[in-house]
Amino acid sequence: MRKTSYTKPARPSGVSSALAGLMKLAEVRGQGPSPSFGRPQFLLAFMAIGSGGTVGRAALARKAGLGEGAVRTVLKRLRSGGYARVGASGCQLTSAGVSAYRALRRELTDPLRIDGSRLTVGRAQAALAVRGAGHLVVNGIEQRDSAVKAGAVGATTYVIENGKFTIPGGSSDCEADFPSPAWVSLRSKLKPRDGDAVLLCGSSEEANATLGALSAALTLI
Repeated sequence: MRKTSYTKPARPSGVSSALAGLMKLAEVRGQGPSPSFGRPQFLLAFMAIGSGGTVGRAALARKAGLGEGAVRTVLKRLRSGGYARVGASGCQLTSAGVSAYRALRRELTDPLRIDGSRLTVGRAQAALAVRGAGHLVVNGIEQRDSAVKAGAVGATTYVIENGKFTIPGGSSDCEADFPSPAWVSLRSKLKPRDGDAVLLCGSSEEANATLGALSAALTLI
């Protein structure tokens, strides 16, 4: 029997243009040792600057879970790409950075902290929504594996269909099948819409749960 290969559906053209430039900067490899961060950490640092307006280096290191040297490298790359500037008061986005941040936020929500629910594994949990990416979810395994690689212990991927949280190949109404107070936060804070993918990742540490959620999201953007 002839085997058929699966091809992931594509996002609409132009949807990820804001992210493409950022990820190129994250993946730059120069001379010397490899940087101690990956795409999720780089993206989290950028989002932390965008949401904070002006952020000091020490605060940025805490928010992004990076060391001092890694923060310097991230800022150097953001400056070289024209996305950020660094002054005496801290780091802030340039006009190009603000435009990229706003475009990114149309695709991706800020990570949301969820106090240990039963909806995924891990004491510390983080969730986010990827707008219009539900059709890219096959069974959630790719997102889970990416989250675990980034430091999470597990992840659950939901697709919003007819206003309901669903699991591809599983539950068609997760709120009814798996009652939890967490659904209220997911709905009120992420404001998911039909066609969105919602990622919920867990770990023993909040930072790893957040990085896991961003890593999972990158498989859909």
